[in-house]
Amino acid sequence: MAMRIDAHVHGDFSKLKGSPADYVAKCRAKGIERVLLIASPESTMEAYRAMPDFVIPVPWVDIDKVTAKQINEYLDAGALGIKFINPQFSYGDTRYDRLYAAISAKGKVAMFHTGYLGRGFHEGSRPTDITLMRPAAVDCMSRRHPDLKILMAHYGNPWWEEAWKITWSTPHVYAELSGGTAYKRSISMWQEIFAPNGVLDEESLGKVLFASDVHVFGEHYEVGQYCEFYDRLSDAVAASAEMREKVNRGNAIELFGLEG
Repeated sequence: MAMRIDAHVHGDFSKLKGSPADYVAKCRAKGIERVLLIASPESTMEAYRAMPDFVIPVPWVDIDKVTAKQINEYLDAGALGIKFINPQFSYGDTRYDRLYAAISAKGKVAMFHTGYLGRGFHEGSRPTDITLMRPAAVDCMSRRHPDLKILMAHYGNPWWEEAWKITWSTPHVYAELSGGTAYKRSISMWQEIFAPNGVLDEESLGKVLFASDVHVFGEHYEVGQYCEFYDRLSDAVAASAEMREKVNRGNAIELFGLEG
């Protein structure tokens, strides 16, 4: 069984029943070595303190309210990255540069929700504008922050081609295929993206991380359909064992500076 690092999960640690050690053992029995947890700063760090060898802490913040000082505090407390979602302005707007610079200065990861956002999620008094979260917006800010490590969640859904171009051409930008849409698309579409005309583009697939976007700490952690999707994709493009290992866990280890 291939071991994987799930680079996108959510969950409320207070809902965990049983011991953290038992929960980690159950996840690893399913082939999940570690998880990148996205939750409030408090919940994320609580889970990390209880499971330091299992949880990769990447707290979610409100990009339009958080300060660079707060980001520094989260990173100093052990967060390995910061997750941004649903901005009021484009990710590429210079008003956010102070936040990106704070993350870059500490060598941590900026994780961006890219593309479509489900209705009702992270929405307040203003409407969501998914065009502000296009991969092109990430490309814009990445040019001003060439040392910032970046992870694009959801591969820009539905701007798949845009996400491909940016990960392919920008060394410090990675992406993952989590969520409720990517695995439902025809495998032939992904085959053409990652192996155009039947030739594997190792630079493109080599920038992808395994991820699910499911919830943890409840009664069930169901990740099987995402494992199956990533395996079908790897089979379709004839990915080597080394490439599969890179996608399943190696890229996450490298990007977040984990011990292998």
